[in-house]
Amino acid sequence: MSLTRLEGFPPLATALAWRLRFHYLHARKELAATPRTTWPRHGHSGRSRPRLGIVVVNFNTARLISQLLFSLYRVLGRSEFSIVVVVDNGSTDGSREILESLAAAQLIQLVANAEQQYHGPALNQGISWLAKRQESAGPVKQIEYVWTLDSDVVVLRRDTARDALGAFDGTGAAAVGQIQDNPLTRRAVRNNPSMLSPFSLILDPVQIWQPSIPPFLEDGAPATGMQVAADADGLRLVAFPFVEHGYLIHLGRGTLRVIAESRDRKNRYYEWAAGHNEPYYMGQEGARSMYRRFCEVFDEEVGDFTPERVTAACSASDQLSLD
Repeated sequence: MSLTRLEGFPPLATALAWRLRFHYLHARKELAATPRTTWPRHGHSGRSRPRLGIVVVNFNTARLISQLLFSLYRVLGRSEFSIVVVVDNGSTDGSREILESLAAAQLIQLVANAEQQYHGPALNQGISWLAKRQESAGPVKQIEYVWTLDSDVVVLRRDTARDALGAFDGTGAAAVGQIQDNPLTRRAVRNNPSMLSPFSLILDPVQIWQPSIPPFLEDGAPATGMQVAADADGLRLVAFPFVEHGYLIHLGRGTLRVIAESRDRKNRYYEWAAGHNEPYYMGQEGARSMYRRFCEVFDEEVGDFTPERVTAACSASDQLSLD
């Protein structure tokens, strides 16, 4: 990080940013050894529409994960992605039954954990599943990009994936996502304007899902170690306006709310969740009303909230518009 870039930054914030960067780089070798399957180093196919795999983690967010998957299949459209992997962290709220029904209908690949593995390690499980698949898949079925989404995201536009993947063109990006509006994490990178938020993050796994770069971590900022290492290696982290341009809604704190309401004191994030569990919509203007409109469409299409009805709604062939 150049001295020029640090001009005007408060000394304490600058010191904290340096400490954050030093922490992750100092522990980089150990963090990179976190169990996962790294991505085969096959080049991109050059096809006009890259193949996209989606990875989502769920823990007791039955309605939210159902809404996300409904938005992927009925708003975004199944032609925009190749496969959805959902890792369930031992849910007991009925979401496991919904996911099993969707898996039986071949709408998702379900990775079912018997107990809580937490968000970062579960993301690693999902991407590792895709990496193993990649080793044996023929050229037509190979994935080129991986999109990680939080379960409390709803996709609003059918051009979301297409436009976001366009941000890779000509930039050499290793990751594309919503810019992280956090002064500390902005100052902790040298070669990029800022880190990216992990709630909607598209990775080029050939570049970033490799042995020298840490995967997602089990902490409150699971993508920070990965991005600090990628930045140190000169990889590009490219911002895309998922929120500002209304491509999607991120409620925020969906799982934290479940943890707080269930008084799950065994969960290591319970104390934080107890005071941070209200949705904040990333400060997105009009997001609450857009989400209400989406919920109306979802409820109309699904009807009774059962595994069978959710599966039927996601399976329907007609694509919906929320305009």
